[in-house]
Amino acid sequence: MKTTSKAPSKKISNVEEKLLASAGELLARYGPKAISNREIANHAGVNHGQIHHYFGSQRELLKKAITKLAVEHWQRTNIEGYQPLGLGIDKTYITAIIRCAIDGDLDLATIELDQGLSVPRKITKEFYKDNLENIDKIEAKSRMAMIMSSEIAWALLEPYLIITLEIKDKEKDKVKNRIIEFISNFFNPSSHS
Repeated sequence: MKTTSKAPSKKISNVEEKLLASAGELLARYGPKAISNREIANHAGVNHGQIHHYFGSQRELLKKAITKLAVEHWQRTNIEGYQPLGLGIDKTYITAIIRCAIDGDLDLATIELDQGLSVPRKITKEFYKDNLENIDKIEAKSRMAMIMSSEIAWALLEPYLIITLEIKDKEKDKVKNRIIEFISNFFNPSSHS
């Protein structure tokens, strides 16, 4: 497994950056099956021929776009420590992964695994190692699955949850903070032993 947590050595052009950002946003919004080269290019404000010029194909663009999101997520997590980033700053990344999984494109959805950039795997291993006396691997994996489920649900369903639960604008941050507090408790072995 190779680790690609560094930015590429080649400086990328403004057009490449726009295409990567647009592809990431559209992956999160619609999934890989529902977007076209023209749609990505229009969203980026460039000619659709630029996709072939810079990436060779839409598939390569999508791989690089989701890898870029994964690297950014990995770097933020390593700088800031684990936080449920799907509840905020990394919502695009989380929803892009889920849309890929929903479309059945597990190669794109799991690209972080191939790149050695899986935050859930890293956290689960660290949690298990740190709590070896109090917890088994199944428990560690189960807790991470619950955490991921909460983040995914919020990332995908935030507008629905806000309406359904009548969460007012002034309450939104408090609700998110409470969810983060709840998720953090899953890392405390004594809370569920």
